[in-house]
Amino acid sequence: MKPLNNTKKVIIESALYLFHLRGFHGTSIRDIANKANINPANISYYFKSKQGLLEYCFITYLEEYTHLIEKEVKQLDDIGPKQCLLRIIKKILYFNSENFLAARFILREMALDSNLNREVLSTYLAKEKYLFELVIKKGIQAKNFKKVSISSFILQLKGLITSPVFNAHYSIEVLHSFPQEKYFLEQYNDQMARFISSYLWEETHSSRIMN
Repeated sequence: MKPLNNTKKVIIESALYLFHLRGFHGTSIRDIANKANINPANISYYFKSKQGLLEYCFITYLEEYTHLIEKEVKQLDDIGPKQCLLRIIKKILYFNSENFLAARFILREMALDSNLNREVLSTYLAKEKYLFELVIKKGIQAKNFKKVSISSFILQLKGLITSPVFNAHYSIEVLHSFPQEKYFLEQYNDQMARFISSYLWEETHSSRIMN
């Protein structure tokens, strides 16, 4: 995520750790201050309140998330829909790995019904949907992709992309795989590319998968 000054950075890191461990409502401002080894007044100075801190975490993560998708979509006409989609998938996987606690906590919180989540759904996630639709529609129109239900495909795609985050505990404890490790990410990205190509590519053979 974006570079921060030291105090702000340690507040964010401490908050995300505790939010992930105890949940938002189970974490107090004093808990965060103790974890960060700072005066609670610093949190009020930077974020006004615990809710303000939560919103900052959400917005920072989601702005960077949608920006990385948008950056790839801007190259859609130059690199084509296949390469664009594969690059988006890889960028998201690595972004979530680099921001693992934020991704794990925020994705979990977004499953709840709240005013903040409704705002997120109507802004950032609506933009995410729009960008994915651009790529998929372009691929279908160019006859690079098979005709699929775009809404269903996006839902399936998001499930695959977020699985290493949502199922991290299962992955570690049952499968003995560590979703933040480079080797795991490389293997998972490669398998996703193969799955997507076999399902979506118009050709019956898709041996040339570019990562």
